[in-house]
Amino acid sequence: MRHLIAAALLAACSAAANAQAPAQPDAEKGSAFSSKSPVPAYFAPEKNLGKYYLYADGGFHADWYVGFNNCWIVKVPPVPTGSYAKAYIGAKLGRAKIMSWPASWDTTPIPGKIYMAVNQAPSFSADNTYFLAEAADLPREPLPNDSLDGVDSARWLWAEVPLGRLSQDKDNYLALWSSSRYFTAASSSPIIAAAPSDSEEADVWLNRSIKGNAPSGEGVLETPISGIKPAIAVKLVPANEYKVFLKGFSAAVGQDEINVSFTAIGEDIRAAWLEISYDKFDWQKVTRYMFKAPYFWTFGRDEISKDMFYLRAAAVDNLENTGYSKEITVPPMPQPAPAQN
Repeated sequence: MRHLIAAALLAACSAAANAQAPAQPDAEKGSAFSSKSPVPAYFAPEKNLGKYYLYADGGFHADWYVGFNNCWIVKVPPVPTGSYAKAYIGAKLGRAKIMSWPASWDTTPIPGKIYMAVNQAPSFSADNTYFLAEAADLPREPLPNDSLDGVDSARWLWAEVPLGRLSQDKDNYLALWSSSRYFTAASSSPIIAAAPSDSEEADVWLNRSIKGNAPSGEGVLETPISGIKPAIAVKLVPANEYKVFLKGFSAAVGQDEINVSFTAIGEDIRAAWLEISYDKFDWQKVTRYMFKAPYFWTFGRDEISKDMFYLRAAAVDNLENTGYSKEITVPPMPQPAPAQN
């Protein structure tokens, strides 16, 4: 009888333990996280992208500018593109200058386009060159004695490239430069972030012989850089079903200005902006990137158009999914009354 009671108690305890234990994922199906939460993969000279904190966030810049007369080049090992849907190359940039920097009398951003290129050899042409960003979209360099709109920490910017541009078997060389003649010194140019590194591998170079174009031919790998890695990387994005939603989009249209606000809802939103159109087909971005919520913007009415136009908000997540709000119709500005004789 004692043996029967002990066996019953043992069975009851075992059943209770099994009921309290968390369910284990089916090994063949994979975990719920991996199947429902795809994440991008990154490949860069420094594996820990969190270490790219030097230069581009403020303080000593070490002359690490993105230039018309210099080009940053890194070598990235072969990347496993097979299981991914999209590929991007990018850089972490900041400290864009205004026209009167370091004074505040002209806060117009110094204009300039920034480009990247990718190839399996250290030689680049127009065929493997991609537009990355406008300098006006980058976080601003703070002023030493005044306040300035748009100041923020450095941000990653990405340009999509065909998956076939990246090799799974050979090293990939990435180049970063600008076509703007303004960008010939750190006092006028954006700054690229960098990471300290103990690696002794030769995988970073600086070419100071360019004039607004990526280097090609012999001598591309002009000056080796050791101990520090520039924030240049490859991002691979898996197929996913995530969406970005824009909610609460509103625009208060006054006589002289338009005040806009909205909310972006999604996983890991990395940037938002505003667009206008005159026909609902061709849309043009008309603001710099907004990197942090809450999202508010004020237009001077004369900055956009005195005619009727459509206005909408947009946002993108770190998986490069973009969402748009429903457009708002902005009426034309009223014509002034004719002068009375």
